[in-house]
Amino acid sequence: MALFCFLLVHCFIVFVRSQLHSETHHEGSTSTASVLCSAECNQQLQNRLETIEAAVRTIVSAVSSQTDDLFAPIKEIFRQDSSVRSILSFNSTSSTIASTKNSTFKINSVPLAQENSHGNQPAAETAVDNLKGAVKCSLAHLVDINTTDYINASNSSADAAVVASLFNESLEITWPILSAECMKFSSGVWIRVYQQSPEVDYKLQPETSLYIPQKCLKKNFETSYSIVLLPSSSNEKKNSCAFSLARNLIQCRAYDIEIIPNFQSLRGKTLRTEIVVPPKIKKNDEADLKSLISVAAPNNSLMLNWEDNSGCAPQLTSFTLKIFQDGIVDEVERPNMTVTIPRSCLKRSTNEDNLFSLVLPAEPANQLTCPIEWKPLDRCRKYKLGMSSQYSGTWNGPSSSWEIFTEQGWSNYTTDSRNFMWKCPRKHFSCTGHYGDHGCLSSDHHYVCNGQNYECNHRKDEEYCDQSVCNKDGFRCGRQCVPKELVRDGKYDCLDGSDEDGYITNVKCEQLTNPSGHFTSEIFSKPTTEIHPERISDAVRKTIVLISVQPNHQIWLSFDKFTTVINRDFLKVYDGPYSTSPLLLSHSGPTKPSSVRSSSNELFVEFPSHYDINYNKVEGSYTSVNSTDESFKPGCGGYLNGEGTISTPNYLSDNDIADCYWLIGTRQSDDLILLQMDQSDIRHPTAAFFSSRAYPEMIAMTKQVYDGWGTDGLVLYDTKSTETQQKMVVYSINNKMMVHFKPPKIKENHMSYWDVFKISTPKCKNYLEGTSGTIKSPNYPMPYPHLTDCRWTISVKPGSKVRLLFAFFETQQGADFISVYDGPTVNEKLLLTESGSVPTPFVVNSSTNQVLVRFTSNGDISLSGFLAVYLSL
Repeated sequence: MALFCFLLVHCFIVFVRSQLHSETHHEGSTSTASVLCSAECNQQLQNRLETIEAAVRTIVSAVSSQTDDLFAPIKEIFRQDSSVRSILSFNSTSSTIASTKNSTFKINSVPLAQENSHGNQPAAETAVDNLKGAVKCSLAHLVDINTTDYINASNSSADAAVVASLFNESLEITWPILSAECMKFSSGVWIRVYQQSPEVDYKLQPETSLYIPQKCLKKNFETSYSIVLLPSSSNEKKNSCAFSLARNLIQCRAYDIEIIPNFQSLRGKTLRTEIVVPPKIKKNDEADLKSLISVAAPNNSLMLNWEDNSGCAPQLTSFTLKIFQDGIVDEVERPNMTVTIPRSCLKRSTNEDNLFSLVLPAEPANQLTCPIEWKPLDRCRKYKLGMSSQYSGTWNGPSSSWEIFTEQGWSNYTTDSRNFMWKCPRKHFSCTGHYGDHGCLSSDHHYVCNGQNYECNHRKDEEYCDQSVCNKDGFRCGRQCVPKELVRDGKYDCLDGSDEDGYITNVKCEQLTNPSGHFTSEIFSKPTTEIHPERISDAVRKTIVLISVQPNHQIWLSFDKFTTVINRDFLKVYDGPYSTSPLLLSHSGPTKPSSVRSSSNELFVEFPSHYDINYNKVEGSYTSVNSTDESFKPGCGGYLNGEGTISTPNYLSDNDIADCYWLIGTRQSDDLILLQMDQSDIRHPTAAFFSSRAYPEMIAMTKQVYDGWGTDGLVLYDTKSTETQQKMVVYSINNKMMVHFKPPKIKENHMSYWDVFKISTPKCKNYLEGTSGTIKSPNYPMPYPHLTDCRWTISVKPGSKVRLLFAFFETQQGADFISVYDGPTVNEKLLLTESGSVPTPFVVNSSTNQVLVRFTSNGDISLSGFLAVYLSL
């Protein structure tokens, strides 16, 4: 026992000396240490030496008091050492108090045989155990101590994870409790917080430590301690456990944080972490830090450009890119790819330090200077990207997100490896070799896989000749056997191209994001080779359009023109952002499909394109509307862009159909809309719903027409209004019109149709001033043109009024109208609206100094029109 104590003391003295030597060496030299070490630092060293001296005195006195002969050799060694003899001369009955500024360690030196009245362990032995415990805990990271409660002492660096976080300029530090046994020897911790600097500058930084006594540490369950350091300006003097930082931490600066456990003034293993102070961000400003500028994905590569708005761009270490496929928008969901890219791989702008760019190529092998493992994105597919920047091990910047669609263009036919096969029938190929053009040969021809190498260029006829491949679930094409994984992969491996039958390899895709727009199939140049009739369908290319509009909106899609080969080339519309979304429409043939409406803000449309317009012609238009919870019913309303036909719903066929709306628009803002009943329906009395007098039973279906796309627009037609229900035509005022059908009280199995025409006469607008003048219909006295909307705005002096004198008036009854408004717009009071042959002359007087005269005509009958003069009153 005593021998162990003696050896322990000597080891401990050697350890203390090595510690002092290490600290002196750390500061550069002995003289440097004395200069740079603060007063608090020197006091801590002095306290430590006093504690060690008191412990050694107690141990020497305890050993010397033993009468057993076993201790005789040790006592002799004590007598030979002058330092130990001075300890022996010390009064063994006195009390030695070892006191430090931050902790107190009390030792009572009494004979070991003496015990106190409570039967506790002798005081000297307790002092020895305390010293042993403190030494053991301070050296726990250097030696393998066999204690059951010490957590992985041999791997303490992995478990000793310090966590530091900032809030309101306060620094919270949490560190683990490694041993429950060492807790009873712990008297607190030293904490160091200092700014990171280059190695050459580190030696010049004075070591300033903040001491935190054990009573001020917050215990988190049984696993860790924590402490909060307040800003330097905080005034917490009344609280003895309120500790402040020496100076406030500066944003975007990197700091080292050290935690040094204190075991009765003996330092344990230093625990370290680092922190980068993030910028001060208000909650409302977080969106400004989402820094992606642009994302593009051409030809399977990925290009990113972004601006680091954090203000900490120099501290950027890396960024993480998460890629979510096919509309997975919740970032909690597992991404299909996560790539971490170090700063060294980023390209920085020469003019702006916070502008970065990155290109991930389609071929990872091209990344020689910065190899990044990633899988190129699939073509014509929607992805969501999530990007977050890392500035240290403890702070990540806010996440930015971006949705992309991997666009792709067609390749040239001259480089199409299958071009040479199109002049031959199916299951045949064209092979040009040393023997010249052999024409169209069957894929079973004896030239294929005959062991020769001169029949076809590039020896294509001698590839994939291993018949065992076919026996292993391969694909047989004539005499060739292609591995299963090469079938329908977008490349032609069989000579006859049959491994890609039914798979269109040449695809063009784009994304449309405007609130409304237009798309069309493209006519490409005819292949240079003559196409065999069996190969006409192989010359088809696919066009894919992803329509993405603003959130909380839906999409109305209609087709202006449509022609495809029936039952062969199909238009398909999917209700979502990709081809696996629910199918809304599948159509082929010479007739236009009906309008469809999405349930969300995205539609995925795919259709064929051909070099011959006689095979394929697809033109579509779309617009976005506010979302509604009502499900889409085919035939219940729709969208029409330009000219076409709209229909009333067949309410008898579907009792669930409620109100239906048609949205009609034109591409040019100056164009107008003419709506009139289909003339073919005039033969059917049940369809002539424009005349309430002739067919009162049809009034059960309410029909309303509005100028614009809302019910708050001007009512142009209403079956409930006696002023408008006699009209056979309806003219819009602007380039948008909405038709509203309400369910009838008496349902009947009939649908009626309205024809929609575009009126494009932007130059037929006139502005007249003066005391008098003349206005007349175009071409007067000759017949006026069809589909006309002409307007005359007449202005006289303020305070005056306008008098119109009509000298001639003859238009098509119920179709071509002359309207006069008491002001410069159609929103003013209507003074006159007439059609047909009206007796002249007659006068119209205004109540203001301006009037608007509007003349509209449809496309049926043209007459002479009108002639009028105006005067200022």
